[in-house]
Amino acid sequence: MSEKQVFEGSRAFLMIPPAIARDKELLKKPKTIILMGEIISMLNVTGEFFMSNKKIAERLDVSARTVNEYLGILESKKLIERTKIISQENGAIVGRQIRAGVDLVKPTSHKYNSNNRTTNRTVEDTYSSADAEPPIPYKEIIDYLNKKTNQHLRYQTKAYQKLIRQRFEEGATLEDFKKAIDNQAYAWQGTKFWKYMRPSTLFRASKFDSYVNANDLNQAKQPSNGGYGGEPNISDIPDDDLPF
Repeated sequence: MSEKQVFEGSRAFLMIPPAIARDKELLKKPKTIILMGEIISMLNVTGEFFMSNKKIAERLDVSARTVNEYLGILESKKLIERTKIISQENGAIVGRQIRAGVDLVKPTSHKYNSNNRTTNRTVEDTYSSADAEPPIPYKEIIDYLNKKTNQHLRYQTKAYQKLIRQRFEEGATLEDFKKAIDNQAYAWQGTKFWKYMRPSTLFRASKFDSYVNANDLNQAKQPSNGGYGGEPNISDIPDDDLPF
């Protein structure tokens, strides 16, 4: 018995990558996202999607005509490719074939063994898009701050991640974070403000932009120790007690 005969769609879960689930155009017609999950799940096992429009319509509780509309949307976004199957006897269209589009990375091989069929590949192996959001570099940012201040802050701390994520959502970049750290380390070294070299101060919404733009370190004359000397003295001072 062939894979096509035994695989009728995912029963446990659908593979829906974040970039597809958050696609603004697809969110206007949410069932296109569910359909894409069905397609990816089957592609991951068989290498092609062969569920009929009638069967899809039953699963999504829509008409076959609506299913065709959804497939058209996914094809226009280059997530899938449809090919008509032509009868060699009379030239009539007898079906269609769906494969991964150019914006959906195909697995390196569709000749899966039993382990491949029972254990789906990761989303990262299956999907990649120019619209996919890169991960937020929490660790790199906190490691950079630790390096500059000789602290041992944990990047897994939720409060730090929340501040970093909020600034990224506002358009900040990794280089902005590094520049804010550099600028304030340069300004506060050897002063009573050194103890404020911590995420709750540096990455707070009301001050972050000013810290990013505080100094032009390419032109400023830096101290002999590189501008980042001194041992940190981090104390639990309430945020509303900051002198600036």
